[in-house]
Amino acid sequence: MSIVEYINTKILPKVLTFVNSKGITAVKDGMLSILPLTVVGSFFLVVGQIPSKTVNDWIASILGNDWTEPFMQVYGGTFAIMGLISCFAIAYAYVKNEGFEPLPAGVLAVSAFFITSNSYVVAPISGEVVNNTVAKAWIGGQGMISAIIIGLTVGFIYTLFLRRNIVIKMPKAVPKTVAVQFTAFIPACCIFLLSLITYAMFKTYGKTTLLEAIYSLIQVPLQGLTDSFGGVIAIAFFISFLWWFGVHGQSIVNGIVTSILTANAIDNTRLLAQNGSLNIGDGAHIVTQQFLDTFILFTGSGITFGIVFAMIFSAKSKQYKFLGKATIFPTLFNINEPITFGFGIVLNPIMFIPFILVPIISGILVYTSIAIGFMAPFSGVMLPWSTPGILSGFLVAGWQGALIQLVILIISVIGYYPFFRKMDAIAYAKEQQEQSTTMLQSH
Repeated sequence: MSIVEYINTKILPKVLTFVNSKGITAVKDGMLSILPLTVVGSFFLVVGQIPSKTVNDWIASILGNDWTEPFMQVYGGTFAIMGLISCFAIAYAYVKNEGFEPLPAGVLAVSAFFITSNSYVVAPISGEVVNNTVAKAWIGGQGMISAIIIGLTVGFIYTLFLRRNIVIKMPKAVPKTVAVQFTAFIPACCIFLLSLITYAMFKTYGKTTLLEAIYSLIQVPLQGLTDSFGGVIAIAFFISFLWWFGVHGQSIVNGIVTSILTANAIDNTRLLAQNGSLNIGDGAHIVTQQFLDTFILFTGSGITFGIVFAMIFSAKSKQYKFLGKATIFPTLFNINEPITFGFGIVLNPIMFIPFILVPIISGILVYTSIAIGFMAPFSGVMLPWSTPGILSGFLVAGWQGALIQLVILIISVIGYYPFFRKMDAIAYAKEQQEQSTTMLQSH
């Protein structure tokens, strides 16, 4: 059995089973719900944190020194509550995908989230305990993994009760909207009791909370793992590697790392709001969702712009000349399925090396650029993945980001060109042979 056959028959089915599992699907669907918060909220954050003292002073002279406060309110109502929103949305998505009314599950998940967390904060300087208060840190980025775990757990428990019909049934005359709420009573009792026991156990034996324990034991290591040189290489590699086998690598990898990379981005946003700037020394993360969307997936998985460029400017075969013109527009918006399947990258041994190496080299370039201080860590600007290149680089990282994207385009052209020439030569020879055969048959 060849390596390709082994991966296709033994490894990929297991990967697909995991990626298409109920939990991962609910996380992917639930995390989509925070997209408006990140994309739209980021623009308000940028206005409230203009990186120019001169501009800030000029605006303050007109509107007053606290002119940024309303913009930071938007930050507080978007980025700072993403963990809580994700908890609701993941439980909602899990139950909805199971075919039940999902709203009660989302509500119960939010309640469980609060039950298992502290209801007080400690003043950082005086040490005074302020009761009946929720720390926004735990309903934001620091609580992201807890939100996922609680959302999935509540979704599972709620579905289990409904599947086994362990619910309060109301007469058919009762309106559905009312009956659904009574249906949630028994699952709610179980979920709240488990939340109470969890809170008491962690408080009594660990002097902590579930959220704090998950953050320390799971989230911090995971964020550190993704926010590393090796993490960049792994993310870039697996997206292209899976795509080469015809599996949607971007969707699979996103389903696994999006919550962590989003947490990294939220941490950066919090640091920017606190300090007015981002520095690696202050704990800013290098690898965030912007890193993936704007640079690793630049012009599509595999960064296949180099193929399109080569087809347009150097193809000899009619097939690739036409394909180059047809794919340039979607490529500009980071859509490269026409290249992946139309050009024939899937299971193509000739294109394996550049398809894997170009994104890895690009990821190393971006990581190094931030690590050495050429480019600042990514702030709160979150863009739709389809934002055209150069513009997206400028919006998330200034002129340095645009320049790095330009360098990545050059890397893509250089990386793909010799392999494209081989493919083009094969296609051109085939066209010449077919043309000769047609001429002979016509005579």
